[in-house]
Amino acid sequence: MKKFILPFVATVCFALYSSAAVADKCNPDNRADEIRVLALNMYHEARGEGPIAMQMVGEVTLNRVESVNYPNSICEVVYQKGQFSWTRKKDQTPHELESWDLAMKIAEDLVNGDIHYIDNGATHFLNPSDISKTPRWAKRFEKVGKYGSHIFYDDGSKRINVYMPSEYETAYIGHHL
Repeated sequence: MKKFILPFVATVCFALYSSAAVADKCNPDNRADEIRVLALNMYHEARGEGPIAMQMVGEVTLNRVESVNYPNSICEVVYQKGQFSWTRKKDQTPHELESWDLAMKIAEDLVNGDIHYIDNGATHFLNPSDISKTPRWAKRFEKVGKYGSHIFYDDGSKRINVYMPSEYETAYIGHHL
């Protein structure tokens, strides 16, 4: 019995801590907060690679929201512990205003459905030049595309309402590996 109680208590405490941390930065019930946090994620993860890379990072975030393996809001996905390194930085303020405006526009369009979804099914990405050691998950998950310096991966999780791209879109945007 004790074997099950400790992990349960730890999980509950982590969930409460995570929820409190998200609540400080973003309200998942507020559409403007969700768009802002999606834009922050795209800005911090791909601002130097242009609009397509930012959109693909945004789509990874949205694919996680649709996955049964991740929280069901943009705020909770982005601020889930250990997922996106920029969330651990004290100053998360966008300083490159042109890139920030672009990220906000793409985030709004993604959330509102006003942009063509170029999804390759990715739930993860990495930029090999930004890491010293390849994460274990990168060896287990399927590589589904590459754009700029980012490599995109699909964890194979079940998703709800996912748009799958045509062969043309996959070849153009995903750059099959």
